[in-house]
Amino acid sequence: MESLLLQLNVALALTSATTLLLGLFVYFSKGNKQIGRVFFFYCLSISWWSFFQIWHQTSPDSDVSRLAAELMTAGGSFFIPTLFVHFVIALLGLNPNKKLLPFLYSLSVLFGALSFTRLMVGEISPEFYLPNFFHAGPLYYLGVVFFVACILYGHFHLYRSYLTSKGLRKNQLAYLFWSSLFGYVGGGANFLFVFGINIPVLSPFGTYAIPLYVAATTYSIVRYHLMEISFVLRRSLAYVILLGLIFIPLSLFILASERATVYSLPPLIASMLILICGLWIFLKNPRAGPNVTFSLVCFGVFGWLFSSFILFSSADPDKASLWGKFSYVGVVFIPAFFYHFSVTFLQRQYKKYPIILNYLLSTFFFLLIPTSLIVDGTYHYYWGFYTKSGVFHPAFLLYFASVSGVSLKRLYDNYRRANVENTHLEAIRGKYIFWAFVIGYCASIDFVQNYGFEFYPFGFVFVSLWVLIVTYAVVKYQLLDITLILNKARLVRAAQFLGLVPLYFILLGSVWLFTGSPHYLLAGFLIATLPLFSGYVKELQGRMETIIGKTLFRRRYDAYDTLKLFSKALVNMLDLKDLNGKIISTLSDVMQINEISVFLLDREKNGFILSASHLGDEGESDAPIINSGHPLIRYLEENDQILIKEEMEHWLETIQKEDLREVVNGLSMIRSELCVPLKNKDQLIGFLSLGYKTNHSMYTTEDINLLSTLGQNAAIALDNAILYEDLKRQKMLMRRTDRMRSLETMAGGFAHEIRNPLTSIKTFVQLAPQRRDDEEFVGTFSKVVSEDVSRIERLIQEILDYARYMQPRLSEEDLNDVVESSLYFIGVKADGRGITIEKSLAQDLPRVLIDRQQIKQVLLNLFLNALDAMSNSGKLIVKTHLLDRGTEGGWVQIEIGDTGSGITSQDLEHIFDPFFTTKHESAEREGTGLGLSIVHQIVQEHRGYIEVESRPNEGTTFFVTLPVNPIRHERRTERMPVS
Repeated sequence: MESLLLQLNVALALTSATTLLLGLFVYFSKGNKQIGRVFFFYCLSISWWSFFQIWHQTSPDSDVSRLAAELMTAGGSFFIPTLFVHFVIALLGLNPNKKLLPFLYSLSVLFGALSFTRLMVGEISPEFYLPNFFHAGPLYYLGVVFFVACILYGHFHLYRSYLTSKGLRKNQLAYLFWSSLFGYVGGGANFLFVFGINIPVLSPFGTYAIPLYVAATTYSIVRYHLMEISFVLRRSLAYVILLGLIFIPLSLFILASERATVYSLPPLIASMLILICGLWIFLKNPRAGPNVTFSLVCFGVFGWLFSSFILFSSADPDKASLWGKFSYVGVVFIPAFFYHFSVTFLQRQYKKYPIILNYLLSTFFFLLIPTSLIVDGTYHYYWGFYTKSGVFHPAFLLYFASVSGVSLKRLYDNYRRANVENTHLEAIRGKYIFWAFVIGYCASIDFVQNYGFEFYPFGFVFVSLWVLIVTYAVVKYQLLDITLILNKARLVRAAQFLGLVPLYFILLGSVWLFTGSPHYLLAGFLIATLPLFSGYVKELQGRMETIIGKTLFRRRYDAYDTLKLFSKALVNMLDLKDLNGKIISTLSDVMQINEISVFLLDREKNGFILSASHLGDEGESDAPIINSGHPLIRYLEENDQILIKEEMEHWLETIQKEDLREVVNGLSMIRSELCVPLKNKDQLIGFLSLGYKTNHSMYTTEDINLLSTLGQNAAIALDNAILYEDLKRQKMLMRRTDRMRSLETMAGGFAHEIRNPLTSIKTFVQLAPQRRDDEEFVGTFSKVVSEDVSRIERLIQEILDYARYMQPRLSEEDLNDVVESSLYFIGVKADGRGITIEKSLAQDLPRVLIDRQQIKQVLLNLFLNALDAMSNSGKLIVKTHLLDRGTEGGWVQIEIGDTGSGITSQDLEHIFDPFFTTKHESAEREGTGLGLSIVHQIVQEHRGYIEVESRPNEGTTFFVTLPVNPIRHERRTERMPVS
């Protein structure tokens, strides 16, 4: 009985500690939001309940025990359900009745206040194996109803939201729903004591469900960012968690069994191996049927072996009988699990009825376990207690053998079929899985001992071989659709972990030797904390070096620290001029170097030219172009190391080589005492030339190492900056090319637009000499001519602006006016093809902050594409809209449609890609594939977006959506929190 009390208290201690730690973690991550605060108090209430329950059960003083029971009930039992409902509402963003939460909190306060009376907490007396436990008062039943109602309400909404969610959210809610349900069902077993009900297996181990609930919630936070919490796991902490998950539960299980023997340890080790394998295969692909069913087989075998371990270790016949029955909980379901696995693994059509029938039969035998029909007492053999068969045990063996035989036959038939069909990989997989289960089922020999035959059960050996064979097939042949990529890092971690396992047993034996008893938990704790302490020792060493550097060598430390930070920040700089200047100024200030030059490769000149320099007190000098074939360049390309002129001169004294002399002469030519090569992807893109230090000190080994790292990062940064400069030039050229192409069309429209004004001017000039005395004629015609001249001037100015304009300039414009202006220039072309232009321009549009010429370029491109898509007839539809997107400032939209040939679905997803075109065979103009790419870029630069709808042979419609104020929109976007 003391053992069961110890198990229950261990479970409660784990519950109190884990929930409090999880609550604190969430609070410090999301304490500024309601959900973080609610979840913290929710965890705090569970921790409170667990802590005071331990105090209540173990206190020798009855008055103190009563006080602990009252505090446990008041602060825990009746606040947990309300806080759970509040957390679910906050997590799901529900909008329940505003009176719901105040009502629930009022009930919690009421029940909490009543907990300090006999109406809620009744008499304190020993109960079962508990020295103290309170009995329910008259109103405690209402409290339990309140508790259950809240939990059902919260889980109902969790499940309903889970069904309607997708992707990441669905995974979050799945872990939270099932783990929470499991935790409340297990933890709720403690209510049974209050009503005088004791289920020996469920009572202590049900409480372990709550720490597992916490672990699942933590996993959901780490894996799926539950509550939008991002978690960064340090390597040392990860080792502790991993080892803790393995060694500490292992030690707790040993502790729970009172003692371990030579005979009981083998099934324990085998059960841990199978449990780890089952969890690994399940977590690799939890949605795959074969993975799930194979994991269920593993869990069933684990239950049998682990129960056998406790059974063999027991000294109490009653406890042995209990664990003997418990060992069959997993065994009775193994045939159903195995048959289900065999049909899902084969991935063929199958009937569900046999599967359902097997589960029903397994459930039938499961219900017989508490009786004496399956297990009728125990034998006591030399290795310990063992189960004795009941009346229905032979019937169960018949069911076990027949279903397992059918399953094995299905696997064998699949293996033979794969051999006949020459599907090599499937045949190998089928062979491994078949023979693995054949070997595993040899463990059935352990049923013989149920009938009084006394020889040690070696079944654990066969199931261990079974799981090892399956694991080998998973790794080598991707069995169960699991791909394991082995690399050096993973192998090192695996070797480190496997190395800790024998170390654990060595440490355990040492403790046993010196203390006279095995301290399993202590050995597990020491092994689990070893990586943590080793990590902190290494970190402490680094910190001590930092402190010494800061204290004794302050100036040098600051200089090196600055260079390290600068070296990492280099890769984020893309402007070549700024990057060169930053490299030079930082090296000059930090390392006190008088002369610094940056030489970069110029492919057009086939050499390295001076890109930037700082020549200290010597003033500027003309640096020569160093040809790519110069010995200095060849040396830098062949030797990936820093050149030190003094060392090169020393070598020259001992080794007279002409190439070496040329290298030294090259260093002298550029006044370099130290030359740092800049190489990226094994290509020399430039080098740094460094002169003397201003204090005339030597370059130290630390200086060389630091400059070497700086050179590697600088090479990447400079290469990126050069590519960025090339990209900007290419984009500018693309825009200029597209602009000139549009000018051709504008020239045609200009000719048409200018023809009518010129006609009126010509007529006026011709008639003016004859009718100069006609005042009415002169007055009227003068006004017309003046307006036409102004019109011509405006058209000329727009073309000039369009042709020479490059830099974006935002100004408030009438979008309809921009559309009308753009349509002028395509009118002639549309009329010549018999294409009608249908306009529908909204009159309620606000003035829009845009770049007039760039948007005109967008419209001209889209108009011309629409005309090209239509033959000698058709309709160009142009509309403008005011959109309400619910954001400040609003949006406007330009709709451009045609009745042309349309765009195929294959081409539609590529139309904005640069150089993608379908106009290679156009009779009028050949497409470059740049027009729509530039359109997309211009619209994006205006903080807008462009969409397209098209159906072949029906037409295409483009939607250009722009914010009314892109600057305000950009600032608001920058202020938006990143989710």
